[in-house]
Amino acid sequence: MLMRPMLQPAMLLALLLAAPMPAGDAEPDLPAAIAAVPDEPGATVLPDAAILQTVVADVDADGIREVVRLVRGDGDAVLAEVWESNEGIWQLRGAPVEVVPPSRVGLRLDPVYQATPVRLLVREVEGVERVTVASQPHFEEIDVGPPCCLILHDLAMEEGTLVRRSVSAPANFASAVIVIDFDGDGTDEVLSTESLSPAGDISYPIKARVHRWSGSSFDEPTETHLPVGSGDSPFVLGDSDGLPGEEAAIISTLGPPGMFRMRLVDGDGVELDRAGFTAEQAVAVPLGDDRGVAVVGPVIGLMAAPWPPGETVAAPVSESGLGDGRIIGAVAVDGVACLVVQRPGTEIAHVLRLPELKRRDEIRVSPSPAAAAFAGRAAAPFSGTLPGGGIDGAVAVIHHGYLIPSGDPDVTGPHPVASLAGATPVGLVGGGLDHLVLQHGPTGRPAPDADGGPMVVPTLQDAGWTSIAPLELTRRPEAGDAALDPPLDDIVRLDAPDGLGVGPDGFAAEVTAPPGSRVVVAGPDPSTIRAPVVVPASGRVTASFEPPSVADGSAAPQATLIVLTPAGRGYLASWDVRLLAEPPPLALTVETPFGSSAVEVRGRTASHAMVRVAGRPVEVGAGGRFSATIEMPPWPTDVEVEVSDALGNVGARTVSGIGLLDYRQLPWVPISAAMVALVGVVLFLRVPRSSVMPRRLDDDATLEELEPD
Repeated sequence: MLMRPMLQPAMLLALLLAAPMPAGDAEPDLPAAIAAVPDEPGATVLPDAAILQTVVADVDADGIREVVRLVRGDGDAVLAEVWESNEGIWQLRGAPVEVVPPSRVGLRLDPVYQATPVRLLVREVEGVERVTVASQPHFEEIDVGPPCCLILHDLAMEEGTLVRRSVSAPANFASAVIVIDFDGDGTDEVLSTESLSPAGDISYPIKARVHRWSGSSFDEPTETHLPVGSGDSPFVLGDSDGLPGEEAAIISTLGPPGMFRMRLVDGDGVELDRAGFTAEQAVAVPLGDDRGVAVVGPVIGLMAAPWPPGETVAAPVSESGLGDGRIIGAVAVDGVACLVVQRPGTEIAHVLRLPELKRRDEIRVSPSPAAAAFAGRAAAPFSGTLPGGGIDGAVAVIHHGYLIPSGDPDVTGPHPVASLAGATPVGLVGGGLDHLVLQHGPTGRPAPDADGGPMVVPTLQDAGWTSIAPLELTRRPEAGDAALDPPLDDIVRLDAPDGLGVGPDGFAAEVTAPPGSRVVVAGPDPSTIRAPVVVPASGRVTASFEPPSVADGSAAPQATLIVLTPAGRGYLASWDVRLLAEPPPLALTVETPFGSSAVEVRGRTASHAMVRVAGRPVEVGAGGRFSATIEMPPWPTDVEVEVSDALGNVGARTVSGIGLLDYRQLPWVPISAAMVALVGVVLFLRVPRSSVMPRRLDDDATLEELEPD
């Protein structure tokens, strides 16, 4: 759904698409990863509150917009507050006004105001903005007769005091309320819809009411019963039929499926046109000299087609191969209307010419490096139409760190901007519309739309905050492609890229960032994300991280730090973290050069370790290898080798060495074998040998047998 144009749009494009800033104003070239987030002069953060909704509008009709917020008061009360700029300083104007009373007073529970739906609407009356509070107390709990009531009040300033004026009689309940200029006269109507009980033909009808402004209040609304549901799903379609004024649409989720257009007819009745198919998205677009719709659906894909009044959608004039792409918005590039569509399954956007939806000569927009880093995270980059941009459909779209503007040929094409990670643009403020209001909610729902929507009990925006930043800051992308490398305490750098070793007390990052920035910390346990830390006026804050629960050398849980700035920039740092609860490993050998008293002690440990041999520090080289030479006598001598790390883990081993000749390292087995062999040879050579004497001829000696006595 496209957002409707606001007042003074030319200023937006002039500021966003101005020529590049002089070199003196530009940020200096920074390395790939920056140690500190650049300052953001002129950016303001409004005081924290339990925020329900933020809009911008000219409440006092002086031609300058203010910031209006719905915030939670005491108990479950809801207050409206107005902030204005006084010589560049944003301050609360008047006291907040209560728009929904608390449901409990003392011990008494008032069911009328318990869980009350409420929201802010910004509408125009003859070109002048008004802020309307739509609320829905439960008066049927204590009344008889028809249920009641949708109540409309306008916020206004009277002698510096914020007041709430009733501008309508109570009406029946509404499932949704939207602001729409049905007849194109420059004064918005309010369309409220109510889901009715299912009919006998299993349809889910709704009741549509048109609230028309007359002088100083709304007339009694006209009612039309329509056979579609549900009543909480209407949205502003835009001018799709070429007749004066806008139309609304419903994509039915109950009863017969399909898409239906709601257009105004005589007597402020509402007539329903059936599209003839089911769609997931639809937006009114120009088709040459005519008007029509661009739609996306599971069967129809992405197509553009006329939709004549009172008829179904005609045959498409063009279809795109992007199929189930997501429509982001529409712009006019080089005088040609274009549709901005996100490619399915990717973060890439395509700017397609209308009515052809041709991809030839398209502008292809990939996420900026900063936006790519935040894709898939809770603080996701913004993608959508920028509020406050353009008349006659000349709007601007921001997609994941790039601005896609409408305008003349010299300002066409995407321009790098802040990724708006975790932030939603609300609108432009200031005398020259030179500041952008951002509603931040990094882990909450998208900010409610000022054009209206379902009437539900508002949800607090988790960790929500509001900032106001000069547009020139928003026009600048994140420095260093959003890669942050802050100084760290209580860590040791490991061999693995981005690897940290930490002790049982965890570690800390010293963050320098613009005051008011939010620092979000996610520790090694991915299920735990602590509440954001607010950067104080000093611009410095310490972000602490818990250690992994188990020391496991094979596992490397990741710790993440995100900095979100008032100008919508996001910076990211992440590390693989291991718990070091024991001393570094240590392996040792001792070698004695022959005939030298200088004995060499060699070893291997972790590359981040510190080593001392015999009390002297030793340099640790690549791979954790080290060596030291120690003078030793020619007898066994003990040497202590101590290994430690920066976290205080210390271990020691004792080795023994011998100077001159370390007989313990001699090859005693072969030496022993050789000595045995040598002794054997010597003994063999020294054993006496007897020789046989030759017998003489006269030798008559004979052996005689001796007889015992």
